[in-house]
Amino acid sequence: MACPYLGQFRRTVVFPYDPSQSLYFVLDNSARKELEQRKENFLSMASHELKTPLTAVKMQIQLAKTRLMKQGYHEAAVVLSRTEGSVKLLERLIKELLDGSRIQAGKLEYVQEPVDLEALLSEVADTMQQMSVTHRIMVRGTIPCTLIGDKGQLEQVFINLISNAIMYSPSATTIEIDHYVSGETVTVSVRDHGIGIPQELHEKIFERFYRITGLSQQAIPGLGMGLYIAAEIVRNHRGTIQVESEVGDGSTFYVTLPLKRRNTVLPTE
Repeated sequence: MACPYLGQFRRTVVFPYDPSQSLYFVLDNSARKELEQRKENFLSMASHELKTPLTAVKMQIQLAKTRLMKQGYHEAAVVLSRTEGSVKLLERLIKELLDGSRIQAGKLEYVQEPVDLEALLSEVADTMQQMSVTHRIMVRGTIPCTLIGDKGQLEQVFINLISNAIMYSPSATTIEIDHYVSGETVTVSVRDHGIGIPQELHEKIFERFYRITGLSQQAIPGLGMGLYIAAEIVRNHRGTIQVESEVGDGSTFYVTLPLKRRNTVLPTE
């Protein structure tokens, strides 16, 4: 049955012996959607308000670093670089919160454009290398291939995977990125040599807010949103994401995406 409510038709179930339950269902559904919209508005506003001062802090840090380097205070500049890394981490957490909320609401926007995957992986690796002094990030293989997708969102997928690889391999020194073409798809793998993931958690790690605990003595920062966001972006690019891992033997994440086709269409809002 379709019941008009606030100018829209909503699907509901009629209970013959208590018709009021039908109305209750409609009102409850409307209230839930209103609550979701309020949450989205709050996260959007909070993210914007936090980003503005963070941008100012980053600019001041970069300016101070430049001046210190010119004056020969290299050690002080290194300390500021670490502070800058903390600011970037906070920026990433804010973005994850906002993106996660948009995904839940079905409002994460996708732009369709040709994407040079080899160049994208190189750019992401360079960016992450600048943020990591503990790991060497290696991109292996040179296979030119083009996708149709959202370059910014695909970058976020591999940034999230590499960030996780760094965080969950504190005693290792390398992260390895490979890619290979098979038929009409390309697969990118991101491998670390860290603490690994128990077999029974291989599916749960892609759930929203899920975090693995108890495998490392060190506190690992994060909201449990990175893999969830990566999986949703990959899914909306008609791709798949999987993990192979054993406890104590590191993890390898595989992202498989369709190569460029004229009829590739991403979800649009």
